[in-house]
Amino acid sequence: MVMVPRIAVVSCLGTIPFIYGVQHSAKLHAELLLSDPTETIRRFYDREVDMALVPSSAVPMLPACKVVTGYCLGGLEEYKKQLMASDDPYVEMWKEWCELPFPFAVWVAHPEVDVDFIEDFEYALTDGLEHSYEALVESGMFEDAVAAYSEFLAFDYIYDTQKTQALQKFWDAGLKVSPHANPG
Repeated sequence: MVMVPRIAVVSCLGTIPFIYGVQHSAKLHAELLLSDPTETIRRFYDREVDMALVPSSAVPMLPACKVVTGYCLGGLEEYKKQLMASDDPYVEMWKEWCELPFPFAVWVAHPEVDVDFIEDFEYALTDGLEHSYEALVESGMFEDAVAAYSEFLAFDYIYDTQKTQALQKFWDAGLKVSPHANPG
């Protein structure tokens, strides 16, 4: 029996190109699960999914995960509130380092995820970003796709050395989040 990899991601303006790329990939065969950030973290933590786009602050509490792909979800100062709750200590701490480029969310995978799958996945993300306007239009989430596209351009998707260094500095500071417990 072939196991289809499962990927969790939040559906919002910044992730629409990623979702589009995965949904339209001819090579990538995966189940895409859309949920809120807390549920995405929980699904990855509980190993219900193989890969996920999670808030960077959650990575240190995820056992044996690895950051994968050259993509992340970063943005300008004015978009932080869209990406994270304004009272989140993660955002508060980043404000102290606002001169650093920062990835608010990164793609993580469990160690056993096949490297070929990750390569196909990264190709799908690239394709989605290259077709970002089409992705916004197809999503149907916006009445004015042109206005949405101009907001989309404020996001920074490249996970580069500067963002890796900023993230490591952040993790070294020891701030972590944990998924909210479900009391029911």
